[in-house]
Amino acid sequence: MQQSRENNFNIIRLFAALMVICVHSFAIFKMSIDEPIARALHSGVSLGEFAVYVFFIISGYLITASFVRGKGNWHYFKARVLRVYPGLIVVMLLTAFVVGPLLSELGAKVYLQQGEVYLYLFKALPLVTATSFLPDLFANNHLANAVNGSLWTLFWEFLCYIGVAVLGNLNLLNQKVIAILIALTTLVSVGLHFLPTNNFAVHSFSIVIPMFLAFFSGMLFYFMKSSVVFKVKWVLIALIAYMIFSNTHLAFTSLYSLPLAYLVFAVSYSKRIRFYQFGSKYDISYGVYIYAFVIQQIIYQLTNGTLPFVMNIFLSVLFTLPCAFLSYVCIEKPVMRFKSS
Repeated sequence: MQQSRENNFNIIRLFAALMVICVHSFAIFKMSIDEPIARALHSGVSLGEFAVYVFFIISGYLITASFVRGKGNWHYFKARVLRVYPGLIVVMLLTAFVVGPLLSELGAKVYLQQGEVYLYLFKALPLVTATSFLPDLFANNHLANAVNGSLWTLFWEFLCYIGVAVLGNLNLLNQKVIAILIALTTLVSVGLHFLPTNNFAVHSFSIVIPMFLAFFSGMLFYFMKSSVVFKVKWVLIALIAYMIFSNTHLAFTSLYSLPLAYLVFAVSYSKRIRFYQFGSKYDISYGVYIYAFVIQQIIYQLTNGTLPFVMNIFLSVLFTLPCAFLSYVCIEKPVMRFKSS
């Protein structure tokens, strides 16, 4: 495995973002059943979690490469900020000042008089968006008051970016240290399983620890890239290992992260699956991720949740893709020109 621009990262990330749309549809559009694939596989990892872990694995690999090859902290963090914030700020502005006035139960005039509307955008600065709400927006939806439930992971991902820089500046950004971090984080994941699940801190850490492990796994593969080989037998072994460790009885260990990372990179650098140019001009995966949830909530409110489930997913994808495209073309790509300045 060698780092190369000939990879399938873009299409994998887009599939992961689309998978998040499908998974969120179960909660947003009031489905009474669990995710059928996860249920059929007896998996303790939902498809939504699976998609997020794929994002974090790829991010761990690419962000580590960015720091190692970079020109210092200023250029590193400028690139990270330019990639995350412009698109995020625009979607939050549109949500607060276009969607909110049009769809809030308060009506546009009263809605715009509420202080929370103007505080909403400031929550983007520290990426504290998990508990963000807007006055009476989506208040009568099945998933009431949830404005953009996808954004909460951005805080934890950016925290990983900071972690990479800290390790790098301490000269600890290497394979041995990352392996130790993976081992320690795995022990924490196992330990949390034996603590009371009704404790807020325990519950919160049990959610974010697997994301850290996914990110660390991507980092580890960056340092092992010259020695990792992809063969059919190892892919099958990794797949079996993932199935075993993601089972409902073993998922608490988070040991599925490493075999999942191997599978992600096996597909990414496959010589048979060649979508290397996909997304090279229009990388819309981030836009899909940050726009989909609010669009799904809009669809539910406008239709009162009366559409068939498959139609809801179809419309969600249909309206999200153009928004993601415009986000990339008009916002994300133009600002990235300042990355190297």
